Amino acid sequence: MDGKKEFERILDEVDTVALASSVDNIPNVRFVNFIYLKNENKFYFQSDKDAPKGKEFDKNGNVAFITMETKNGAHVRVQLAKVRISEKTIFDVKEKFIEKMAFYKSLIEKHGSTMNLYEIQFTTAIVHPDVNSTLEIEF
Repeated sequence: MDGKKEFERILDEVDTVALASSVDNIPNVRFVNFIYLKNENKFYFQSDKDAPKGKEFDKNGNVAFITMETKNGAHVRVQLAKVRISEKTIFDVKEKFIEKMAFYKSLIEKHGSTMNLYEIQFTTAIVHPDVNSTLEIEF
């Protein structure tokens, strides 16, 4: 089984991750919609510029995430990831967000100027193509 193909298949099927962070030993987790640009091996998500998560990420950029499960239980889990505000803006990746989640069209049109775009970088991922399989992949 090709781990990278399974990784990409799962990411095509889901649009939400549970993103975990920690500041001062206080963990926090939240759901965020994302896109994945495989040519960059980066996840992107947006947040309001005044959202508390931005302050958390400034204090500690170490994060972990897990995708929502597909119908057959497939999911991707990443530990030891780094999050930061991207040099890109939401407008640079607007079409990718809209392609994956159509509702982003009106969201970006109405609120794009008040959004930060974040990127998550990582070098390894745990891929669960189904409930009985586990693959570790490196990028």
